Amino acid sequence: SGNTYVFEFTIAYTAAATTTGSRWSISGPAFTRVAYASEYSLAATTTTRNANFVTAYDLPAGCNATSGSTTSNQASIWGIITPSANGDVIARFASEVAGSAITANAGSVCYYQQTL
Repeated sequence: SGNTYVFEFTIAYTAAATTTGSRWSISGPAFTRVAYASEYSLAATTTTRNANFVTAYDLPAGCNATSGSTTSNQASIWGIITPSANGDVIARFASEVAGSAITANAGSVCYYQQTL
């Protein structure tokens, strides 16, 4: 609480089918400031990018329509936060298709650093 942090999540994930899209975001404690962007697989050579820094949790509200592959997708979420309460900032994701899995894989990482 009260400190400012920069963070970056790099997440490897699989999709049950290339026709299953996803969305990637964060959640965490109450804050006085949060701004983050995300980018994740859409097709073999394109991505969905939420480049205008988002200022609330669990955005975007909707998923993209596809995944680049079933086995080799990547999501990145990066930004800055000043929490006003103690707690953890976590990556969150959702599948576009009910019953068609998006799975975050082992080996995904989170980097963070307190700023001065």
